[in-house]
Amino acid sequence: MPVIMVEERFEPPIDLSQGSPVADKVSPCLPVYDVTWLSSYIASDGSRCVCVYEAANAEDVRRVYRTAGVPFANVWAASPMHRTADD
Repeated sequence: MPVIMVEERFEPPIDLSQGSPVADKVSPCLPVYDVTWLSSYIASDGSRCVCVYEAANAEDVRRVYRTAGVPFANVWAASPMHRTADD
């Protein structure tokens, strides 16, 4: 299944000790659109986050966020690249 990236921006920045403020809103919508959360990366200053999902397409992930009422900056399909043993 394709990997889909979502960029979220927070103004004001979020409190990192509280975790993601959108996870509780987005999580219930994931199975509705057959989307699986893989990981999230939150900026050290709390100003933005990139979430990684598996989904049939980027539009399904956009639907998750719209259904949850959560704004997003960008959503795109990505090709994963990883370090190899030779790196």
